[in-house]
Amino acid sequence: MMRSRMPACTRTTAKSCTWKSGSCRPWPAARPLFTWRSLPGPPSCGPGVGGRSLAKHHDSIPGQRRTERSSGMLIPIDQIVIPQGRHRKHLGDVQALASSIAQVGLLHPLVVSPDHRLIAGARRLAALQSLGRTEAPVTVVTNLTDAAAWLRAERDENTCRLDLAPSEAVAIGLELERLERQAAKERQAAAGPEEGRGCKRTGSGKFPEPVKGQARDKAGQAVGMSGKTYAKAKAVVEAATRDPERCRQLIEEMDRTGNVDRAYKRLKTLQEQEALAAAAAALPPAQERFQLHHGDFAEVSRALPDASVDVIITDPPYPKEYLPLYGQLAQVAGRLLKPGGALLVMVGQSYLPDILAAMTPHLAYRWTLAYLTPGGQAPQIWDRRVNTFWKPVLWFTSGDREHDWIGDVIPSTVNDNDKRFHPWGQSESGMGRLVERCSKPGQVVLDPFLGGGTTGVAAVRLQRRFIGIDCDPQALATARTRIALAAQEASHE
Repeated sequence: MMRSRMPACTRTTAKSCTWKSGSCRPWPAARPLFTWRSLPGPPSCGPGVGGRSLAKHHDSIPGQRRTERSSGMLIPIDQIVIPQGRHRKHLGDVQALASSIAQVGLLHPLVVSPDHRLIAGARRLAALQSLGRTEAPVTVVTNLTDAAAWLRAERDENTCRLDLAPSEAVAIGLELERLERQAAKERQAAAGPEEGRGCKRTGSGKFPEPVKGQARDKAGQAVGMSGKTYAKAKAVVEAATRDPERCRQLIEEMDRTGNVDRAYKRLKTLQEQEALAAAAAALPPAQERFQLHHGDFAEVSRALPDASVDVIITDPPYPKEYLPLYGQLAQVAGRLLKPGGALLVMVGQSYLPDILAAMTPHLAYRWTLAYLTPGGQAPQIWDRRVNTFWKPVLWFTSGDREHDWIGDVIPSTVNDNDKRFHPWGQSESGMGRLVERCSKPGQVVLDPFLGGGTTGVAAVRLQRRFIGIDCDPQALATARTRIALAAQEASHE
């Protein structure tokens, strides 16, 4: 930033000064409005203090007069605009602050935008008004970086400061973001046509524009928050603005306790509930929520559109001769899954290293869940001399995407190894928990090794859309009957 071009000041007396190009009236010595200390970071504050000057932003702004002791400006108080619905809700003990100003002067000017919109200083403004002042010292900031420097210095030095409630901090942050957007447009206009859209360079051509996360971090720092905390508080405030009836209590609790994380978590819970309700409402009738296909899964799946499935939950055969199926499954899943979609495949322990080696070239391995099979019906693996009471469920994803937290143990009911509908069948209790934990209502669930149809039964009952594939026509007929009955039950609930 360039230094101010204002002509030098020649001090004539302790109570007046004369500019070489004119004159300016100082603030009354009997009740100083503004005294400067050496501040860590903000622009130059007066004679003998190093640093940058903001004067260049002020030179062309009407209605402002430069003060004697700083590069700040005096403007009429009635020209200051407080944005509606923003900033301080509770001003605290304004009289104590006014008394401090009357005794030792104002440590920090108000912070305003070039159009005199108040960014920070509502309490100081009220205190000046209570003292009968008609003018206020201001610092004009035109971008987020300068505003952050001034507000940080103010926080560090002002002992009469009343901490901002989170929603008040967000109000200031939103004003700073507005300033930054305006400054970005000005930089883009100044860059000229040769550095317009599609060019990485902006402004001077040397530095890129700050990315969204950087602007968020700067706004948060300016109001005393981390960037992530500021973003969470902002989300709560914006939700309360959109839907005050549902979210007003969140913002009230956040301001009362100062706990931004808790308010944000409750907001996310509300939003998830709304999304689930909307997804359930958009579902077709239960009898139309599933489709079953006969044939080899690799062939049948070619008719399904790319990126059309949310979750694949399946239980392929375990014997060694079926190992090639796992690599094919991973390839099919890589095409069918939506970005961030999941494949959960139940496997035996005997050939686990081979299965992982076949699948990981096509999908990202995320975790292994433990599907519990408690009770006296535990399978005996004779060649390994093991009684097993659980099955690994390998969790793969298509690409990297943030998921909700889940537990990695899936219990099934004791002695519920249900083989009534297929010799390799799983229990409805366990598969129901797996479907519920790893998918959401309204999502498309695919089982390419359908067997007796237990995955489909669970999916339809839990308001998911379902696609099943199996090469055994008899097993497919059994599955169709079971899933249709489950759909009929779901339609009456």
